Amino acid sequence: MSFHELQAAMDNGNAADILTVIDSTSGSPSPIGQMIIIQADGTVSGQLETLVMENILHIVQTTVWTKPVTISVEDGLGNTYRLFWDRMVKKFSAIVFGGGHISQPLVQILSLMGFEVTVIDDRPEFANTARFPGAYRVICQKFQLVVKELTVDNETAVIIVTRGHRYDMDCLRAVMGSDARYLGMIGSRKRIREIITLIKEEGAPADLETRLRAPIGLDLKAETPAEIALSIAAEVVSVFRNGSGRPLSEYKEAF
Repeated sequence: MSFHELQAAMDNGNAADILTVIDSTSGSPSPIGQMIIIQADGTVSGQLETLVMENILHIVQTTVWTKPVTISVEDGLGNTYRLFWDRMVKKFSAIVFGGGHISQPLVQILSLMGFEVTVIDDRPEFANTARFPGAYRVICQKFQLVVKELTVDNETAVIIVTRGHRYDMDCLRAVMGSDARYLGMIGSRKRIREIITLIKEEGAPADLETRLRAPIGLDLKAETPAEIALSIAAEVVSVFRNGSGRPLSEYKEAF
């Protein structure tokens, strides 16, 4: 049953704590190899002695997991259980609106960094897997319609780089009320100001102006599509990892 639960969690892209008994002083039947899976919603599969389960849950709930680790707990008779604790972490996702010349290197970079990237364009010649072999999925559909089918949550980066401002606005309208951790849109400062003013008049969320990263990307003085893609990807990482975007050489205390 545990393996089915784990597969379900993987299929749904959910996080889960996986604890496997690797040693025990408990008698027969041996618990070694038994697996406990704790899903993000608190669902637990697998079973050991009651006190052991309570101790495991307490450790998982009160410890900040940073890497695979071995933990030890005891049952009511003083038997010890050593468990290997690993975590299946939900992958970050990115939604790239627009399949143009910037999107190609951008999708490649984001994919290399472990993001599950969805590319959306309404033109078949720009929305195909041959053009984006590294994408998790490529969707050819009108921008504002496809958003309803997507999950846009705090683990998602939304990047708007379509072929025109009208399409940028359609995409922004569709996602501006979402929980996306990163929301960026390409465009000049003048054009961005015009778009924000117009959308605010339409009733945009009050925090849109502070959330929207536009013009998009870090200041690398980027010129080519690949350089612009790099500046966008760097900003996405900075947001997801709470980075400052400053050069590491400025931190002189490191020497």
